[in-house]
Amino acid sequence: MKTWARIWLLLRQTAMTVLACVWLSPSIANSAADSLDEARAAYQHQKYEQALKFLDTVIGSGVGPPGALELRIRTRLKLGQTDKAVEDYLRWADRRGADDTVLLRELTIQVIGAAISDMREQMRGAAVTALKEMGGAEVLLLEKALADQSGLVRALAVEGLTRHGHADRSKRLRELLHDPAALVRVAVLRALGESGNRGLIPEIEPFLRDEQPRVKAAAGAALVALGRSEALPGVLELVKHPKPDERASVLSILGHLKDNRVAPSLFGALSDREAAVRATAAGLLAERKEVGAVKALTSLLKDPVPLVRGIAATGLSRLQGAKAASLIEPLLHETVPVVRAEVAAALLPFNPASAEPVLHEAMNSSDPGVRSAVAKHLGQAGTPAIPYLLDLLQDQTPRPRISAIRALGHVGTIKHVAVLRPILGDPDVAVRVTAAGAIGRLLNRGG
Repeated sequence: MKTWARIWLLLRQTAMTVLACVWLSPSIANSAADSLDEARAAYQHQKYEQALKFLDTVIGSGVGPPGALELRIRTRLKLGQTDKAVEDYLRWADRRGADDTVLLRELTIQVIGAAISDMREQMRGAAVTALKEMGGAEVLLLEKALADQSGLVRALAVEGLTRHGHADRSKRLRELLHDPAALVRVAVLRALGESGNRGLIPEIEPFLRDEQPRVKAAAGAALVALGRSEALPGVLELVKHPKPDERASVLSILGHLKDNRVAPSLFGALSDREAAVRATAAGLLAERKEVGAVKALTSLLKDPVPLVRGIAATGLSRLQGAKAASLIEPLLHETVPVVRAEVAAALLPFNPASAEPVLHEAMNSSDPGVRSAVAKHLGQAGTPAIPYLLDLLQDQTPRPRISAIRALGHVGTIKHVAVLRPILGDPDVAVRVTAAGAIGRLLNRGG
């Protein structure tokens, strides 16, 4: 009898538990729904801290009812809790199997924006570079970077605003005409020259007397771009400056002008005694597609300096495509690994059988600089480069990953957003902001 009594008691307790669950489950569901409604109301009234408390109660360690996790992502973005917003978004996107492009774009901007105030110059530089890469970035963030303590970051911000067509409308940018750093003054002058605003000519003219040769060259180039063609002969003389770094800088500045009078100086610089000057001129001749550039670059394939030979090979592939393959293929046996990688990347679209072994060798190099270089050069190889870049995304060192991410942002398609998305949670700041820039670029391009 005692045994039957115990069994009966156990059955009764189990039944009561089941009934309790049945009775309470609507109550729990209603409570969750009420909390979610309260969270939505708090969010609408911009009471984000309050909304977050309700949402944390509803979601717990799971995902909560439909709409709860998405609302918490938006709430955390409003509160500037970028890392937690990324964590929630990655979980939410994986669960739904697709991205919300509007929300993801907002998230990428905030990932980059959080790094704009980083104490490390390298991270701030990576953030501004990412904004430039996006091709439709937040002007306010770039304006903020114009006041950065680093001249390099200020110059990058100027370039970003120029790319987005805001140069002549930015009062702060124009104030940087008097920046103490020459590279910033050069960037501003180029921006003003590309603006097409001839009303800026009186502001630019005094910089023809700047103490820095590269600033003088930038002023002359800006004036020529705005229709003052008589300014060019004077600044072309700066190509003969005694310091090689100034000669290279002046060539870089003048080489982007759409003016045929620049070409003779570029061809002349191919025989400069400094390799950096020859390399700069070779790259610009290929970029400009100058008549006679193929012959000139072909002769540079025998330059005594590997750097120059590599740039000449890349330039020839840009000018002639598959026709250049037989000329540059011997450089796959160069002694310098970076040059071999550069040539292999240039050959990949035309002669993959020859390029692939060298690419794999570079990708497995013990030197992260070589792995980074091959990723960078693959960014010029188009669609055939994608499998290699996807492999390089797994590199254990930030630098090669950064180069691969940036390159994938250029040669990838919208489907690669899903590949880049998890990298928004990378522990390295520069890696995740570069991923944000690449994602933003692919989203803006839409293909």
